[in-house]
Amino acid sequence: MGKKGTLVLFRHGETDHNAKHLMTGWLDVPLNAEGVAQAREAGRAVSMFHFDKVYCSTLSRTFNTAALALEAAGSQGHLRLKDKWNIEARDELKGANMGAFTGRNFKTDPEILNFGRRYDRRLPGGESDKDIADRVQKFFDAEILPRLKSGETVLVSTHSGTMRAFDVVLGFVPPPDPADDQWTDKTRIDNALPVVAEYEDGKLKRHYSLERPKMAAVRGLKAA
Repeated sequence: MGKKGTLVLFRHGETDHNAKHLMTGWLDVPLNAEGVAQAREAGRAVSMFHFDKVYCSTLSRTFNTAALALEAAGSQGHLRLKDKWNIEARDELKGANMGAFTGRNFKTDPEILNFGRRYDRRLPGGESDKDIADRVQKFFDAEILPRLKSGETVLVSTHSGTMRAFDVVLGFVPPPDPADDQWTDKTRIDNALPVVAEYEDGKLKRHYSLERPKMAAVRGLKAA
C-alpha cells in the first residue's frame, strides 16, 4: 500500500466586494462579518485533519480565512510558529488579474456581460483562466504534489478563479472547450466551502466537498 496524502482547498470567506458582485481580482479587500463566520465554519468542517502545510495567496482575505479556520479547527489544525500561524503566502495562488474590469459589477456592467469568458481569453489588461491554470499547475507540481507523495495533508486557502484552475489541474472537470464562451460562468465556487482530494502514491483517488455546519443546517443536511 502506497503513501496517502490529502489536499484540502477552499475559497476565502465573503467580502463586501463579493456581496456587491464586484470583480475584485488582485485588490486586497478584507473579509466582512459573514466571511469571518464562514471561515470559522470551514475550520470546524475540516477539524478532523491535521495539516502538515498551509498555503494561501498574498492577499489578506485568504490568509485570514486560513488563520480563522485553523483556530476554529482546534488542536488538530494547529500549526503555530512563535505564536503566529505558520501559513505560507504565495503569488501563484492569487486569483485572476481582472485588469480593466477590476472593481466593476459583473451582474450589470454591459461590457463584462457581453465579453464572453472563454477559458483562454484574457480580460482586457488582465488574465485568462488558462493563465491561472498554467501557474497553478507549476505550483502544484513543484510544491504540493511532492508533499502528497510523502503522505502529507496540505491546506490551500485561495480564490474562486484559482479554485477553477485547480478543478482543471487536478482533473475534477473535463478539459475546457476553447470555443465555450461561458466556460467561466458554469462553475459556482462558494465562499469557504472545503473541497478534499485524496491521493495515493501521488495519484488522485477521489475528491468531494465538505458542508460547512451552518450551510448544512440551512440545506437540511447532516454536517460532515
